[in-house]
Amino acid sequence: MRIAFQFISIVLLSMAIAGCVNKEPEQRAAFIAWLQTQVIDTADRRVPALDETQRDALGDYADQYAVLSAVDNAVQQQMQNLTNAFEHEELASLAQLQARHQTLLADRQALAAGQEALRQAQAHAQSERAEWEQPADLQPVYTKAYDKIATQPVGVLDELTAIALASLDDALRVADFLTKHADQITIEADSAAVRDPSVQRELNQLLDTLNSHAAAVEQAQARLQTLQPL
Repeated sequence: MRIAFQFISIVLLSMAIAGCVNKEPEQRAAFIAWLQTQVIDTADRRVPALDETQRDALGDYADQYAVLSAVDNAVQQQMQNLTNAFEHEELASLAQLQARHQTLLADRQALAAGQEALRQAQAHAQSERAEWEQPADLQPVYTKAYDKIATQPVGVLDELTAIALASLDDALRVADFLTKHADQITIEADSAAVRDPSVQRELNQLLDTLNSHAAAVEQAQARLQTLQPL
Protein backbone atom coordinates (compact mmCIF):
# COMPACT_ATOMS: atom_id res chain seq x y z
CA MET A 1 0.00 0.00 0.00
CA ARG A 2 2.83 2.33 0.84
CA ILE A 3 4.53 1.51 -2.47
CA ALA A 4 1.34 2.26 -4.41
CA PHE A 5 0.98 5.57 -2.61
CA GLN A 6 4.54 6.51 -3.49
CA PHE A 7 3.90 5.58 -7.11
CA ILE A 8 0.83 7.78 -7.24
CA SER A 9 2.79 10.62 -5.65
CA ILE A 10 5.52 10.30 -8.26
CA VAL A 11 2.94 10.34 -11.06
CA LEU A 12 1.28 13.45 -9.63
CA LEU A 13 4.64 15.15 -9.24
CA SER A 14 5.52 14.31 -12.83
CA MET A 15 2.23 15.75 -14.01
CA ALA A 16 2.85 18.94 -12.04
CA ILE A 17 6.32 19.31 -13.55
CA ALA A 18 4.91 18.67 -17.03
CA GLY A 19 2.31 21.36 -16.43
CA CYS A 20 5.00 23.93 -15.65
CA VAL A 21 6.87 23.71 -18.96
CA ASN A 22 8.22 27.14 -19.94
CA LYS A 23 6.45 28.18 -23.15
CA GLU A 24 8.03 31.64 -23.28
CA PRO A 25 10.70 30.80 -25.89
CA GLU A 26 8.18 29.45 -28.40
CA GLN A 27 5.72 32.27 -27.64
CA ARG A 28 8.48 34.81 -28.19
CA ALA A 29 9.49 33.12 -31.44
CA ALA A 30 5.86 33.21 -32.58
CA PHE A 31 5.61 36.89 -31.66
CA ILE A 32 8.80 37.78 -33.52
CA ALA A 33 7.62 35.87 -36.60
CA TRP A 34 4.20 37.53 -36.46
CA LEU A 35 5.65 41.04 -36.17
CA GLN A 36 8.08 40.40 -39.01
CA THR A 37 5.67 38.81 -41.48
CA GLN A 38 2.35 40.47 -40.60
CA VAL A 39 3.48 43.98 -39.64
CA ILE A 40 7.00 44.87 -40.79
CA ASP A 41 7.20 43.10 -44.16
CA THR A 42 3.74 44.10 -45.41
CA ALA A 43 2.94 47.20 -47.45
CA ASP A 44 -0.15 47.79 -45.31
CA ARG A 45 0.32 49.93 -42.21
CA ARG A 46 -2.60 48.34 -40.38
CA VAL A 47 -2.07 46.05 -37.39
CA PRO A 48 -3.90 42.75 -38.07
CA ALA A 49 -6.28 41.60 -35.35
CA LEU A 50 -5.47 38.37 -33.52
CA ASP A 51 -7.93 35.50 -33.34
CA GLU A 52 -8.11 33.31 -30.23
CA THR A 53 -5.65 30.74 -31.55
CA GLN A 54 -3.09 33.39 -32.48
CA ARG A 55 -3.53 35.12 -29.12
CA ASP A 56 -2.90 31.84 -27.32
CA ALA A 57 0.21 31.23 -29.41
CA LEU A 58 1.67 34.58 -28.32
CA GLY A 59 0.91 34.07 -24.63
CA ASP A 60 1.76 37.14 -22.54
CA TYR A 61 3.25 38.82 -25.62
CA ALA A 62 -0.32 39.38 -26.81
CA ASP A 63 -0.42 42.21 -24.26
CA GLN A 64 2.54 43.90 -25.94
CA TYR A 65 0.80 43.48 -29.29
CA ALA A 66 -2.33 45.08 -27.82
CA VAL A 67 -0.31 48.20 -27.00
CA LEU A 68 0.74 48.41 -30.65
CA SER A 69 -2.86 47.88 -31.76
CA ALA A 70 -4.13 50.67 -29.51
CA VAL A 71 -1.83 53.22 -31.14
CA ASP A 72 -2.79 51.90 -34.57
CA ASN A 73 -6.50 52.36 -33.77
CA ALA A 74 -5.87 55.99 -32.82
CA VAL A 75 -3.83 56.49 -36.01
CA GLN A 76 -6.58 55.03 -38.20
CA GLN A 77 -9.25 57.18 -36.55
CA GLN A 78 -7.27 60.37 -37.08
CA MET A 79 -6.65 59.41 -40.69
CA GLN A 80 -10.41 59.09 -41.17
CA ASN A 81 -10.95 62.43 -39.43
CA LEU A 82 -8.47 64.07 -41.80
CA THR A 83 -10.04 62.41 -44.83
CA ASN A 84 -13.44 63.80 -43.83
CA ALA A 85 -12.08 67.28 -43.10
CA PHE A 86 -10.17 67.57 -46.37
CA GLU A 87 -13.21 66.39 -48.32
CA HIS A 88 -15.46 68.95 -46.66
CA GLU A 89 -12.91 71.72 -47.17
CA GLU A 90 -13.23 71.40 -50.94
CA LEU A 91 -15.51 74.41 -51.29
CA ALA A 92 -16.68 75.83 -54.59
CA SER A 93 -18.83 78.71 -53.35
CA LEU A 94 -19.87 80.77 -50.36
CA ALA A 95 -23.24 79.00 -50.45
CA GLN A 96 -21.48 75.68 -50.04
CA LEU A 97 -19.35 77.05 -47.22
CA GLN A 98 -22.44 78.39 -45.50
CA ALA A 99 -24.23 75.05 -45.86
CA ARG A 100 -21.27 73.15 -44.39
CA HIS A 101 -20.77 75.43 -41.39
CA GLN A 102 -21.82 72.83 -38.81
CA THR A 103 -20.06 70.02 -40.66
CA LEU A 104 -16.78 71.95 -40.66
CA LEU A 105 -17.21 72.71 -36.97
CA ALA A 106 -17.74 68.99 -36.28
CA ASP A 107 -14.64 68.18 -38.35
CA ARG A 108 -12.59 70.58 -36.29
CA GLN A 109 -13.79 69.06 -33.04
CA ALA A 110 -13.11 65.53 -34.32
CA LEU A 111 -9.57 66.47 -35.38
CA ALA A 112 -8.78 68.03 -32.02
CA ALA A 113 -10.18 65.01 -30.16
CA GLY A 114 -8.34 62.61 -32.47
CA GLN A 115 -5.07 64.44 -31.94
CA GLU A 116 -5.48 64.19 -28.16
CA ALA A 117 -6.36 60.49 -28.43
CA LEU A 118 -3.21 59.93 -30.48
CA ARG A 119 -1.06 61.65 -27.90
CA GLN A 120 -2.59 59.65 -25.08
CA ALA A 121 -2.20 56.34 -26.93
CA GLN A 122 1.42 57.09 -27.73
CA ALA A 123 2.16 58.23 -24.17
CA HIS A 124 0.60 55.03 -22.81
CA ALA A 125 2.63 52.93 -25.24
CA GLN A 126 5.86 54.66 -24.29
CA SER A 127 5.09 54.18 -20.59
CA GLU A 128 4.39 50.48 -21.10
CA ARG A 129 7.51 49.95 -23.19
CA ALA A 130 9.66 51.60 -20.54
CA GLU A 131 8.57 48.91 -18.07
CA TRP A 132 9.15 45.94 -20.35
CA GLU A 133 12.32 43.90 -20.25
CA GLN A 134 12.18 42.55 -23.77
CA PRO A 135 14.66 39.83 -24.73
CA ALA A 136 17.52 40.90 -27.00
CA ASP A 137 16.10 39.13 -30.06
CA LEU A 138 12.62 40.65 -29.67
CA GLN A 139 13.48 44.25 -28.84
CA PRO A 140 14.78 45.39 -32.27
CA VAL A 141 11.92 43.66 -34.08
CA TYR A 142 9.28 45.28 -31.87
CA THR A 143 10.99 48.66 -32.22
CA LYS A 144 10.91 48.35 -36.01
CA ALA A 145 7.22 47.42 -35.95
CA TYR A 146 6.44 50.28 -33.56
CA ASP A 147 8.29 52.79 -35.73
CA LYS A 148 6.29 51.71 -38.78
CA ILE A 149 2.89 51.61 -37.09
CA ALA A 150 3.23 54.43 -34.57
CA THR A 151 6.27 56.71 -34.66
CA GLN A 152 6.30 57.52 -38.39
CA PRO A 153 2.52 57.89 -38.94
CA VAL A 154 2.00 59.92 -35.76
CA GLY A 155 4.70 62.36 -36.84
CA VAL A 156 3.09 62.81 -40.24
CA LEU A 157 -0.42 63.06 -38.81
CA ASP A 158 0.65 65.81 -36.41
CA GLU A 159 1.81 67.88 -39.40
CA LEU A 160 -1.30 67.14 -41.47
CA THR A 161 -3.61 67.88 -38.56
CA ALA A 162 -1.97 71.27 -38.05
CA ILE A 163 -2.56 72.09 -41.74
CA ALA A 164 -6.18 70.92 -41.62
CA LEU A 165 -6.93 72.83 -38.42
CA ALA A 166 -5.46 76.05 -39.78
CA SER A 167 -7.58 75.80 -42.91
CA LEU A 168 -10.69 74.82 -40.96
CA ASP A 169 -10.26 77.74 -38.58
CA ASP A 170 -10.17 80.20 -41.47
CA ALA A 171 -13.13 78.52 -43.17
CA LEU A 172 -15.10 78.82 -39.93
CA ARG A 173 -14.12 82.49 -39.63
CA VAL A 174 -15.64 83.11 -43.05
CA ALA A 175 -18.77 81.14 -42.14
CA ASP A 176 -19.14 83.07 -38.89
CA PHE A 177 -18.65 86.33 -40.77
CA LEU A 178 -21.40 85.41 -43.22
CA THR A 179 -23.76 84.70 -40.33
CA LYS A 180 -22.83 87.90 -38.51
CA HIS A 181 -23.39 90.06 -41.59
CA ALA A 182 -26.32 88.18 -43.06
CA ASP A 183 -28.21 91.46 -43.42
CA GLN A 184 -25.43 92.84 -45.63
CA ILE A 185 -24.63 89.74 -47.71
CA THR A 186 -26.93 88.04 -50.19
CA ILE A 187 -25.78 84.59 -51.32
CA GLU A 188 -27.36 82.86 -54.29
CA ALA A 189 -25.91 79.67 -55.75
CA ASP A 190 -22.40 80.54 -56.98
CA SER A 191 -22.61 84.29 -56.47
CA ALA A 192 -22.77 86.74 -53.59
CA ALA A 193 -23.64 90.41 -53.29
CA VAL A 194 -22.44 92.65 -50.46
CA ARG A 195 -24.13 95.98 -49.75
CA ASP A 196 -21.56 97.61 -47.48
CA PRO A 197 -18.12 98.20 -49.11
CA SER A 198 -16.34 97.85 -45.76
CA VAL A 199 -17.97 94.47 -45.23
CA GLN A 200 -16.96 93.53 -48.77
CA ARG A 201 -13.32 94.42 -48.07
CA GLU A 202 -13.26 92.45 -44.83
CA LEU A 203 -14.89 89.45 -46.50
CA ASN A 204 -12.34 89.56 -49.33
CA GLN A 205 -9.50 89.56 -46.81
CA LEU A 206 -10.96 86.55 -45.03
CA LEU A 207 -11.40 84.73 -48.34
CA ASP A 208 -7.83 85.53 -49.40
CA THR A 209 -6.56 84.05 -46.15
CA LEU A 210 -8.72 80.95 -46.61
CA ASN A 211 -7.60 80.49 -50.21
CA SER A 212 -3.95 80.77 -49.16
CA HIS A 213 -4.26 77.31 -47.60
CA ALA A 214 -5.17 75.64 -50.90
CA ALA A 215 -1.69 74.46 -51.89
CA ALA A 216 -0.83 73.19 -48.40
CA VAL A 217 -4.13 71.33 -48.13
CA GLU A 218 -3.63 69.71 -51.54
CA GLN A 219 -0.14 68.54 -50.54
CA ALA A 220 -1.47 67.30 -47.20
CA GLN A 221 -4.11 65.23 -48.97
CA ALA A 222 -1.42 63.63 -51.11
CA ARG A 223 0.69 62.82 -48.04
CA LEU A 224 -2.32 61.35 -46.29
CA GLN A 225 -2.80 58.95 -49.19
CA THR A 226 0.67 57.50 -48.55
CA LEU A 227 -0.51 56.41 -45.10
CA GLN A 228 -3.78 54.88 -46.24
CA PRO A 229 -4.14 51.07 -46.17
CA LEU A 230 -3.72 49.50 -49.57
